[in-house]
Amino acid sequence: MAGATPLRAVKSGEKPPRRARVKAAKPKTLVEAIEGGDYLEILEAQRRDVVAALPAEKGPAKAALHRQLSILSKEIRDLKEAAVDGEGSVVANTEDEAWDGTGY
Repeated sequence: MAGATPLRAVKSGEKPPRRARVKAAKPKTLVEAIEGGDYLEILEAQRRDVVAALPAEKGPAKAALHRQLSILSKEIRDLKEAAVDGEGSVVANTEDEAWDGTGY
């Protein structure tokens, strides 16, 4: 790892240095996500909106929101899994070969 600080033991009486806290990025609103154009961010913003609306709903509207939440969550999961570089893919990343006219 380039730039990583080497590990060492802390001496007696010495306190380890405090690590700088990294603030988590504030989730985008649906409007911000749409303006940004990233489909995954749009889906995540929609899911947050559905989750926020669920407690106020009752009956068929609540059932519809639960269904929509399920659909959004599955699509988000699928997109994140597909983003992993080829892991679990059934498609081989191979070079193109010249076709000799045989087959099919």
